[in-house]
Amino acid sequence: MSQHISIDHAHQLSELISQAISTSVLVANQNVQYQIEQEQVVLTGIVGSYYAKQLAQESVSRIQGVRQVDNRLTVTSDQTGQPTLSTH
Repeated sequence: MSQHISIDHAHQLSELISQAISTSVLVANQNVQYQIEQEQVVLTGIVGSYYAKQLAQESVSRIQGVRQVDNRLTVTSDQTGQPTLSTH
């Protein structure tokens, strides 16, 4: 009798997202969380630069099964959690 193993797609997707975030040098040690809402990933938390924010989004958007990334990451100049002020 063969045993059929069902892989939970959401769990597998979650593992891929965690891996993508943790392997990015600029994003790995940042305060980045995510939620999966069907095929959309919502990124929240704090990163140290706009480049890290974009890198997190690009890393997650390349994962098969992710159709959209809602990037709600906040950029700070330091890790105190205070938002940077844009002069633009």
